[in-house]
Amino acid sequence: MKSKGPKSVGSFVSLLRGTTYKGSLLGEDGPYLLGLASIQRNGGFRSDNLKRYSGPSAEKLLLYPGDIFVSLKDVTQSADLLGAVARVPKEIAVGRLTQDTVKLIFDGDEISHSYLYWLLRTPDYRSYCKSHATGTTNLGLSREDFLSFPVPEFNKVRQLIVDTLENVESKIELNRQINQTLEQIAQTLFKSWFVDFEPVKAKIEAKAEGRDPERAAMSAISGKHEPELDQLSPEQRQQLAATAALFPDELVESELGLIPEGWEVKALPEAIEVNPSRTLKKGVIAPYLDMANVPTNSARVADVIQREFSSGSKFMIGDTLLARITPCLENGKTAYVDFLADKQVGWGSTEFIVFRPKAPLPEAFGYLLCRHPEFRAFAIANMSGTSGRQRVPNDCFANYKFAAPDTGVAAAFGATVSSIMVGIKVQDEQSRTLATLRDNLLPRLLSGEMDVSWCSEVMELRV
Repeated sequence: MKSKGPKSVGSFVSLLRGTTYKGSLLGEDGPYLLGLASIQRNGGFRSDNLKRYSGPSAEKLLLYPGDIFVSLKDVTQSADLLGAVARVPKEIAVGRLTQDTVKLIFDGDEISHSYLYWLLRTPDYRSYCKSHATGTTNLGLSREDFLSFPVPEFNKVRQLIVDTLENVESKIELNRQINQTLEQIAQTLFKSWFVDFEPVKAKIEAKAEGRDPERAAMSAISGKHEPELDQLSPEQRQQLAATAALFPDELVESELGLIPEGWEVKALPEAIEVNPSRTLKKGVIAPYLDMANVPTNSARVADVIQREFSSGSKFMIGDTLLARITPCLENGKTAYVDFLADKQVGWGSTEFIVFRPKAPLPEAFGYLLCRHPEFRAFAIANMSGTSGRQRVPNDCFANYKFAAPDTGVAAAFGATVSSIMVGIKVQDEQSRTLATLRDNLLPRLLSGEMDVSWCSEVMELRV
């Protein structure tokens, strides 16, 4: 039932609640489940842990790009998800409501969908939700309270603020997509060089067919067909040729099977330090990383705070952090430490395993190894302990072996992948700056009182 009196959320929308689903029907096909896990704390769409549902779904439960949905419950006392709103991004072709979320159904075009979405991202709205929470362990927000939140009149100032917020979010999303691509490039390069040995195999095949082995390796390294190499600049071709020359043109037998000639089979601790020694005195204030802020599908952590050191894992710039405990390991929680100053020591959960490649392996080698599916499967298979509290023991990595490259290939890989990791950091830090701008702008949307002349600078961002 719509609320009466002054304009409120209920003056413009009604709500449709989702339904339960069968966990046994989770699969690779079907709509994405849009429950609590698909909403960021305090609002925004979360895409790092989505699951698909292959079971039947009524059309009314389906969500499409641009649709807005809300959580009217929270399972934590922080209430960060209580009333939190999200909007389906364009890359999600179709989603499905769960029992934890409700869809906003707009009654005509009386209000801008974008305006209402951003209004439900404001600090005032978030405070309203928390002040109207019911329950103790599981918090709830009644439909009536949600629909009663007041909606100020939409005017030119609010229009400009909304346009700016939309532009900021678009740029943040573009940066996320760029970083997703860069991360995939780095992982593909790692697999090509150190798992599939594609440059070496390309040389072997070309030699057998009477073609130029070096040119074949250049093609494998660049991902371009051989005729496309001629379109590169002389400098690019020269650099590619120098890298191709580093790879041997033979595979030799080893305990792991065929590996590139001149490379060496090593147990992981021979090439990568596991929990290397770091010095941090008890009571010292240092950067602290919580497990909740470790990503599941990217290199960069969400947030780092300053906190007095007591006990926990210690790490430095260039280290890789791997979650050792279930379900964090299975979910993919892994991070590359690029948020500390040189020689600065940070700390975090005791449930982190810290990896540090030894020379000549570049630092990012450790991160990309920890992202490799074969390595992750090994770690998961070696977990031990009681159900629900299983952990990876440090000593199991002595049984993980891989083909370690020679100095030349390691250096070439480091030069290539380090530029990728720097690019990821630059894009992410720009997004954080934009997010701060967004968060500073949101309170003004409700008041509608501010000098917005500076918004034109933000509006010049091109996405």
